[in-house]
Amino acid sequence: MENIYSCVDGSKFTDSVCKYGIFFAKEAKIPLVFLNTVEHRHISKKQDFSGNIGLGARDDLLEELSKEEESESKSAIAKGKALLQSLKEKVDPNISVSTKQRHGTLYENLTDLENEIRLLIIGLKGEDSQQNNLAIGEQVETIIRSLHVPTLLVNSEYKKIASVLIAYDGSTSSKKALKMVAESPMLGDITRYVINVNKDAEKSKLILDQAQEIVKDSKIDIETVSRSGDALEEITRFQLEKNIDLIAMGAFSHNKLRDVLFGSFTSKMLAKAKASLLLLR
Repeated sequence: MENIYSCVDGSKFTDSVCKYGIFFAKEAKIPLVFLNTVEHRHISKKQDFSGNIGLGARDDLLEELSKEEESESKSAIAKGKALLQSLKEKVDPNISVSTKQRHGTLYENLTDLENEIRLLIIGLKGEDSQQNNLAIGEQVETIIRSLHVPTLLVNSEYKKIASVLIAYDGSTSSKKALKMVAESPMLGDITRYVINVNKDAEKSKLILDQAQEIVKDSKIDIETVSRSGDALEEITRFQLEKNIDLIAMGAFSHNKLRDVLFGSFTSKMLAKAKASLLLLR
């Protein structure tokens, strides 16, 4: 069975991740799973000088540290279970919803669950990255470079999806992304824009005509847009002009994807556009 997986940890994007999960589960009529991961990365507030003190005192200190870690783990488990229950109560009774709490890193758990995932929804920064200045959380890069499932990166408050912008350049991956967005029951009756950024106006027209040909059997309408200039700047600008709710794009090779996602893309597309990003593998 394939499910929509919303990864929740109580961080700033948890509410949005939850609501997007509900939206897509309702549109596609497939089960929703809220996943909470408990990572045991205890850092004691007490310094461990056990190697420099007597045997009895060292044993006491190690026991105290062990109890501290156990207490922290129990607290994290209880907090996660309470969060899962509260989110589950928000879901429409007509939607099939379940919860999972697993131990270990989020990446490890998602790798194990990959075959069950139809759509993965994660916040751009989890609870473990709240205090740093990185645009993307510590584990997110590894997850989206490794998993081969459609992934929604949430970077803003939830709003109902009424429009989507598809970045299209005629490549194999962008063709697949276009077809997925055109045919997906998750997106329903929304406005679909297809943008191509190209210095050659004639070539851009041919590429967008090709896009129209790809979706003609899907019986949906797309509005094509040709722009000249820097691709990321133009995509961002158009998204803001039309107040588009979602940006979709195909993922390329791992190296190229890394450059796009974690180079200028992060600062321009995610920070500036303020629209969630759907990566299609």
